[in-house]
Amino acid sequence: MKRIDRSSKVRKNFHQAKWDEPIIFELTKKGERGILVNKAEKEVEAVVGDGVSILPEQMRRKTLPALPEISQPRVLRHYMRLSQQTLGADVNIEIGQGTCTVKYSPKINDQLSRLPNMTELHPLQDEDTVQGILQIMYETDLYMREISGMERFTFQPSSGSQGILAMASLTRSYLKSIGEEGKRDEIITTIYSHPSDAAAPATVGFKIIYIQPDEDGYPDYEAFKAAVSDKTAAFFVANPEDTGVYNKNILKFTKLVHEHGGLCGYDQANANGLLAVTRAKEAGFDMCFFNLHKTFSTPHGCGGPAVGATGCTKELEKFLPAPLIDYCEEKKKYFLNYDITNNPFSIGKIRMFNGVAPVVLK
Repeated sequence: MKRIDRSSKVRKNFHQAKWDEPIIFELTKKGERGILVNKAEKEVEAVVGDGVSILPEQMRRKTLPALPEISQPRVLRHYMRLSQQTLGADVNIEIGQGTCTVKYSPKINDQLSRLPNMTELHPLQDEDTVQGILQIMYETDLYMREISGMERFTFQPSSGSQGILAMASLTRSYLKSIGEEGKRDEIITTIYSHPSDAAAPATVGFKIIYIQPDEDGYPDYEAFKAAVSDKTAAFFVANPEDTGVYNKNILKFTKLVHEHGGLCGYDQANANGLLAVTRAKEAGFDMCFFNLHKTFSTPHGCGGPAVGATGCTKELEKFLPAPLIDYCEEKKKYFLNYDITNNPFSIGKIRMFNGVAPVVLK
């Protein structure tokens, strides 16, 4: 059989994206429509009203919104062309966003998350009708515990930065419970940790102390020793740092903080390279978070959807946000456990509902 000639320029260049696609607002044509929305029937409007009069006057628009006027076929071509211009993980062997380590995410997981069993769920449904997703989230919690050594996880944080915010809030509530909220007001981080390790604690009132690297690129331990004091609330660090360097002496750092009465929070945004090699517990951390959209199977959304699964030790569990998911052996059912709200030091909610369920499913 004659071999196919693969040197043809036509074949080589065929279907290569060469678009310089404008933004969708630049494609608008006055009066063009992709869909015509039916007006509400008079009987319906008589019951629910016009949908506008209930809004306060100051919240009503004075002019029509500047929405693009464009046909369905052109919308389809627009987003198809944008997808062909995208340099993503599917077409490039090494691609990242910021400091993110982006890995292969099996397409079947996206397909599963789009099934009606998932997409038609609503967070306000009765527990008896959402046993499947509650079981998945409960068991994912168990997986996270095993992977990290922590005792309990919450999936409320919808990003890594919210995971850090949750750890900062746990720290504040813990200090309040032992009467040291005003005394310990400093959180130490390293200059090469993610900026959110400083920004999130600052939003809840902590002062931030930065540790510079030593001549070998590791966090300077001597500078760290000088920074740790009775004012230290916690040590927040990414390891590996955003340089990709793993601090093999991390246990020295966490031990020193504990000797001075502080907590240790682990930013595990860069955890891909050390899963099954080491755990947060053995490294001396009291809390940690994983980005399910980085380290696990959810594709990175460049701003969402995401989950910063946040875990902690048994001592800190009572400060977690409600609800947590538990299993009732007597009733043989999973349920949302709000008992933690009876604790006056619970950090309350990080966001509405119990996390981005499709992300946990993936």
